[in-house]
Amino acid sequence: MIQFPICPVCDEPVADQPATHWTNAYRGGIPWWHLADNSPICAAADGQHSQPDLVADPLPVDSQTNTWLDDMSRLFAVDGPYDPARLGSAITAAEHLSRWLHTATGPFSALLTLPAPSDVASLIGHLHRSTRLLARVHAQTGSYLLDQDRQAHLASLDDSEGRSEVIDAVDDIRAWLQDAANSLAQSAQASGMAWSSARKVTAASNPAPPAPPAAPNGQEASGDES
Repeated sequence: MIQFPICPVCDEPVADQPATHWTNAYRGGIPWWHLADNSPICAAADGQHSQPDLVADPLPVDSQTNTWLDDMSRLFAVDGPYDPARLGSAITAAEHLSRWLHTATGPFSALLTLPAPSDVASLIGHLHRSTRLLARVHAQTGSYLLDQDRQAHLASLDDSEGRSEVIDAVDDIRAWLQDAANSLAQSAQASGMAWSSARKVTAASNPAPPAPPAAPNGQEASGDES
């Protein structure tokens, strides 16, 4: 089941970086930031910044997919192998699931797959997290992988016009990917605010049950008399 961090004080979703760093490597400092307004996580009772609570996403999971989900968790564990073949498998799986998601949220099927405000909020949360991830992937690909490729493969070329053209092309690719990353980070920030509001709509649509009335004369409100 998907879990996401929320502020234990205000119940708002938080991220482990401020929005301005969503395309950068992780840095020190305040580790958690509200998605709604990009402010630091609320202070705890001792005045220090709180640690987030992990909350399970309420979107139901089809029991017929449990085995498949367990297999995917093992195959794509964070401490698993990092190689082109495994990355290719992850990309292929993501492509197929994206097509299903596209169809399942279409005008003829959305009422079946998103019948409640909580379901819509879960989808928005997924869109936010995916967009934030894509922003980082674009930036890291441009700043690291292409830079490594440039150092490894262009060092053997002589100072010819061809080498200069290749270097210019690599620089252009890095710039384009960074532009894409910046745009994605802005989209993620907007979807994060939408997710925060959608969770509030969900809470308003499902109010907490009223507290039982207090018993007269200080007696207990529940329990059988004998």
